[in-house]
Amino acid sequence: MRGSPCAAPMSSTTTASAPPSAAARASSTLPRQYPTTPPDLVPVTVEGTRNVISAAADADVRRVVFTSSYGAVHMDPNRSPDTVLDETCWSDYDFCKSTGLRHCCCAKMMAEITATEEAAKRGLELAVVVPSMTMGPMLQPALNFSSNHVARYLTGAEPTYPNAVATYTDVHDVTHAHVLVYEHPEACGRYLCIGAVLHRTHFLQLLSELFSQYHITAKCEDDGKPMAKPYKFSNRRLTDLGLEFTPVRESLYERVTCLQKKGHLPLPVDPLAPKCAYL
Repeated sequence: MRGSPCAAPMSSTTTASAPPSAAARASSTLPRQYPTTPPDLVPVTVEGTRNVISAAADADVRRVVFTSSYGAVHMDPNRSPDTVLDETCWSDYDFCKSTGLRHCCCAKMMAEITATEEAAKRGLELAVVVPSMTMGPMLQPALNFSSNHVARYLTGAEPTYPNAVATYTDVHDVTHAHVLVYEHPEACGRYLCIGAVLHRTHFLQLLSELFSQYHITAKCEDDGKPMAKPYKFSNRRLTDLGLEFTPVRESLYERVTCLQKKGHLPLPVDPLAPKCAYL
């Protein structure tokens, strides 16, 4: 049998659920402005994942690398602030259903669980990369959630920022993580791909230092309240495979310059630059 001992199925009832009362507890780590998603996203995603795993098994594929999401990991208001976020953590399904993330995070969770269960049934080796919000250059022409996460503060669209923390990973590191878990035959299970956790204050400070020409808000919407604490996390499983994470400062610089080149941000004008007259 081709199956890996690490590919044991996970139960959605034991790993992705929590008491419904948890839904009433707000999490200070929730970023805002998540995109809306259709209510049928969960069954569509689950069925699509099942079809892909089945197609891979039918084609005698031996090893599959599945891309999950940080949304399947961190959305749990019951988790202690002192808990180290790692591959054993799962989002609270009921809590996600009660928020604006109900379809997106629930779909990511159920897709990963489905991939794990189906791979085990069909004897496939499965490795799961779980990336957080990506920074660095972007390929797509339009803004998505992660690119708008940066752009909206540089266009002046946000007069304040939330008292929240978020996780960041360079897109090159995400790519490299997929290659590493594929090429290492012993790699199986989940691999948390996080490079940094920053409070929005520190995130915007970095932006201001790198691109001082833009007017970036310095006002927190929760002025006077205690600052949300960045939580601890572990990316050791990937670093043990040889991944060296890119500094977030470098990733952020590449993201902004890419937004400028694609026309999503105005190029800053240097007031000291000489003016040329053309006759």
